[in-house]
Amino acid sequence: MVRVEDLHPEVVRALRRLSGMERLRPAHEMWELTRDRLAAYFAARHPEWTRERIQKAVAQRLLHDASRAPSPSR
Repeated sequence: MVRVEDLHPEVVRALRRLSGMERLRPAHEMWELTRDRLAAYFAARHPEWTRERIQKAVAQRLLHDASRAPSPSR
């Protein structure tokens, strides 16, 4: 876990100038990218799956620790 004390002082100053929304936007965009890439992975790996099944697999993977979550059944 990165602590504020571990960041360069210029980075800390820049982050403190941002609003809460400006700080959350990149995290939200990364979450969306991860979700979309995971959906593309499942669609390529399981072409027979419906869109609903892919969305369910994505949700399961994102909601659980991927190292402990069982792989979705074929």
